[in-house]
Amino acid sequence: MSQSQAALSPAVRPGVSETLRVPQAMLAYLLGVAPTLVRRKFAKGRALYRQDEVSDQVFVVVSGRVGITMLRPDGQELLIDIVGSGALCGEGAAFDGLARFSSASVLEDCEVLVIQAADFCKLMSTHAALSPLVVQTIALKQRMLATRLAQVTQASPEVRITELLSQITTPDSPAIVLTHQQIANLIGASRITVTRAMQKLRRDGAVRCKRGQYELVRSQLADAMIGERPQA
Repeated sequence: MSQSQAALSPAVRPGVSETLRVPQAMLAYLLGVAPTLVRRKFAKGRALYRQDEVSDQVFVVVSGRVGITMLRPDGQELLIDIVGSGALCGEGAAFDGLARFSSASVLEDCEVLVIQAADFCKLMSTHAALSPLVVQTIALKQRMLATRLAQVTQASPEVRITELLSQITTPDSPAIVLTHQQIANLIGASRITVTRAMQKLRRDGAVRCKRGQYELVRSQLADAMIGERPQA
């Protein structure tokens, strides 16, 4: 097994979830064409980078989970996303030279590629196949953020929760481990609102909960769409 294959086939960890599922193609390509890239390990609780820093470092997650947060002027920390293997982090500030607008903290022990922005650009210039993979990864981040914004501004808490769970559920890992506060931050609601909505979803049979793990049974959005269809 090659080094890149080994990095992309971690042991199955039940209940581990990311809110952004990233294709592994970019990571696999980077490990294949540049196996000497700097790899660093970070323990749970450490920061990859902090908001307002100025840095030209780009991070690509090899394994583990990283939480992306923003600190509001009132001091409240907002969880934007939880990303895992294959995710690209910190590229915005690294490429435009401005201060970072978010922080990245390690939620579980992780390993990342640390690449200087200039070196990343050289890799994309030298290896033409890398550029579309990077664009695809960035486009996915934008799409997910736009989807989440639409959910926050238009949908009920129950719909927002089930849509979030549907985005991060995979057939081989249907159980989701997120606290009510994390879910609240991700859907733009209060923890109390999430707790009440979860109780309703469990009563309605839309979500199952066992030992702190949530499993989506059916989507509230799908139910709403079915309910709006004209009768034959």
